[in-house]
Amino acid sequence: MNESATPLIEVRGVEKRFGNGTRGLDAVSLSIRRGEVICIIGPSGCGKSTLLRALNALAPVTAGEVWIEGVCVHRRGVDLDRLRAKVGMVFQQFNLFPHLTALENLMLAPMKVLRQAPSIVRTRALDLLEQVGLADKAHSRPAQLSGGQQQRVAIARALCMQPDVMLFDEPTSALDPEMVGEVLEVMRALAANGMTMCVVTHEMAFARAVATRVVFMEAGRIVYEAAPPSFFDAPANERLREFLSERR
Repeated sequence: MNESATPLIEVRGVEKRFGNGTRGLDAVSLSIRRGEVICIIGPSGCGKSTLLRALNALAPVTAGEVWIEGVCVHRRGVDLDRLRAKVGMVFQQFNLFPHLTALENLMLAPMKVLRQAPSIVRTRALDLLEQVGLADKAHSRPAQLSGGQQQRVAIARALCMQPDVMLFDEPTSALDPEMVGEVLEVMRALAANGMTMCVVTHEMAFARAVATRVVFMEAGRIVYEAAPPSFFDAPANERLREFLSERR
């Protein structure tokens, strides 16, 4: 069987209800195959971030299942630390440890979670900082870095765990406009190198250029998905057409 045809991530009928009865996710199903770049767009509050957090059990679900490489992430007894080592996550906020240098931020999890030797992790971390254009900032603390630099460190930190898939939750939304491009360029390079990615974003040009498929969510549901040319140029969904027209 062709490995690329087997879903790396499979979401099956996932629902999420909050304590006040609000439905965050409503029967969401989605498959992500190895090497795909899936961009998820939609209005604020439609469930994009909730779905992303459900993928690695950061958000518990009310019903349905999420499978990653044949493991159901929400079942009792699942080793979440081992699972999350396969799933890198980059948030809106950078969440770097302020008292650690960039290099130390990268090295911490592989040594603590994966029990890898410091010498091996250090070499990998320095290589990753070079890949994201920050080799000269290895010994800088977060307060000494710009927002764009901090987000690039956060991406490198996630990559240092050698994940099979990367999840991005609006990674540029907390950045000043002039810093957005440097982060998106790192993400474009990851996609070009075959990294499987699921990206919640409002950057339409990025989604058009990089995505394998684009997914539109509204009111907790996936209402349309297609390859970028069909999605942006001839969407067969009235609500999506309205959404896109508001952003032109």
